[in-house]
Amino acid sequence: MDQEKIKQLVVKAQNSDSSAFAELIGLTQRFAYGYALRITGNPEESRDIVQDAYIRAWTNISKFNNKVTFHSWFFSILRNLSIDFLRKVRSRQLAVGNSIQVQDNNHPGAIYEASELHSLIQKWIPSLSETQQLVFILRDMEDLSIREVADQTGLTESSIKSNLYLSRKKLAVYLRQNGYK
Repeated sequence: MDQEKIKQLVVKAQNSDSSAFAELIGLTQRFAYGYALRITGNPEESRDIVQDAYIRAWTNISKFNNKVTFHSWFFSILRNLSIDFLRKVRSRQLAVGNSIQVQDNNHPGAIYEASELHSLIQKWIPSLSETQQLVFILRDMEDLSIREVADQTGLTESSIKSNLYLSRKKLAVYLRQNGYK
């Protein structure tokens, strides 16, 4: 994604150009929904969270400064709203939905294990730094290439690889602590 084009759209949106902001939405919507879905595990709530994130971004676009990329800024809004949703769910003792597809759908043990693993990962993601969350979700959960993650986030490839390495290392420790090898 062309970062210069995004910068131009942001400037226009800061000058109350709603069509420029609509174009920003078009460029980020697919990834935003996937990101929220990976964190919440709930399709309906994810749509609501993404919509709320865009409303907040539009309302606060005048406060945006070019020291960070639009993607980083927007995804921090999205991340915070998604984590708020998880906190509400946890406080009500509801289980996070399961979006992992199991190879052998007829084997109850495989279904349970995938569900349990998915739930563990969903609980673990908020423990990462914002950058690690973003990189882990886009690369490992959304299956984007390093180049695509760089295009979406504005991060350098070396920064992405470093954050990915750290998040995977933390995940391995977390899973071992929870009985996975």
